[in-house]
Amino acid sequence: MDLSTVGFETDRLIVRACSTTDAQELSALMDPQISQWVAAWPYPLSIKKAKWIISSHLDRAIKGRTFAAVILEGITGRIVGWLKIELVDEDDRIFELGYWIGLEQQRKGYALEVSKGAISFTFVKLGAVQVIAGAQVGNDASLRLLAKLGMRKSHCEDVWAPARQRFERCEFWYANSA
Repeated sequence: MDLSTVGFETDRLIVRACSTTDAQELSALMDPQISQWVAAWPYPLSIKKAKWIISSHLDRAIKGRTFAAVILEGITGRIVGWLKIELVDEDDRIFELGYWIGLEQQRKGYALEVSKGAISFTFVKLGAVQVIAGAQVGNDASLRLLAKLGMRKSHCEDVWAPARQRFERCEFWYANSA
C-alpha cells in the first residue's frame, strides 16, 4: 500500500502524509526542548534539513514501509507536530511509532490522542501484529504516555541519535493486536 497519500483523523486532529512543502512549518515548530527527546530532529532545524528529513521517508512511504505524516489541528488546519509509523520487521508485521508535538501545542492531550489513533491505524489499516514505541529513559512524560496507552514495557537499548551524534538509552514498549 502506498503510504504517501493516506491519513486518518481523530476527534480534534487530522494526520496526513507529509510533503516537502511542510518543511517550513515543521522547522518553525522545532525547539531545543523537543529536539532533546527526538533522535532525528536537530535544533536549530533549518528548512533545508527539514526537507531532507521528509524526503528521506518518501521512497519508503511509496513502498508501504513508512507512514511519515504531519499532525494538524482540525479546527485551524495548522501543523502541530510530526508522526512516523515505520515497518521494522516485515515477517512479523512489527511497526514502530514515533511522534513529536510542538511546544505551544503540548499539554492539550494531542500526543495521547494522535498516538491512540496511530496505533489503531497501524493495526487496522497496515495489518500490524505489534506496535512498538520507545522513549529516552529520562523522558518521563513520554514514558507515562506509553503506559497510559496500555502499552507494556519490553526492554532498554542504546539508540543512535543523529541529531546529537551519540547513542542514547531508550526504553521500549509494545502493544499487540487483539
